[in-house]
Amino acid sequence: MGLQFLDVFKEWAKEYDAAVYGKDPQYEEVFKGYDEMLDEVVSKLTGVVMEFGVGTGNLSSRIQASHPLIAIEPSPEMREVAERKLGLQVQHGDFLNFPTDQSVDTIVSSYAFHHLTDEEKREAIERYATAFDTPRFVLLDTMFESSEARQQIIDWASARGYGDLVEDLNREFYPWTQTIRSMLEANGYRVDMTQKNKFVWLVVATKQ
Repeated sequence: MGLQFLDVFKEWAKEYDAAVYGKDPQYEEVFKGYDEMLDEVVSKLTGVVMEFGVGTGNLSSRIQASHPLIAIEPSPEMREVAERKLGLQVQHGDFLNFPTDQSVDTIVSSYAFHHLTDEEKREAIERYATAFDTPRFVLLDTMFESSEARQQIIDWASARGYGDLVEDLNREFYPWTQTIRSMLEANGYRVDMTQKNKFVWLVVATKQ
């Protein structure tokens, strides 16, 4: 459920926004076009939105301006940062543990779904499809088209001395694009995928 990364999230709570906005050159390419990507994500949302892994609340702040938002985050440190930024209660939960007592039109996550193993990703998508019969799932995250593509990125980061980024790339569960597509299609979604920078893809899945 990504909970093995809570210690990492504790550190990221202090550093994430600085990395997002160019203060750490290791992550400049990871977050290239960040604001524009978040705006594009919001443009794909409909109705009541449940956001998983709100982190420091950068996407959430955009969502709540135009949509009813249910915000879910497992990290106490991240929740604290997000709540200060948003003026909104962020619920404790994670991708596999969440409230199901209201209607949700769109599930969304940015830079977080890769904390699940492939089996957990599959289980999460199945739960969203059955718990809410959710019409739309929007995902912005690092993923790769193949093991060769992932290794090329690791080599690229290693050559530049980006040790923290290399550690992330080797530790976290970045999926293959085809794996994500197959999981969503198996649950009745039509899938559109667009690569946004060297690392990140935007996935918009709509129930057929």
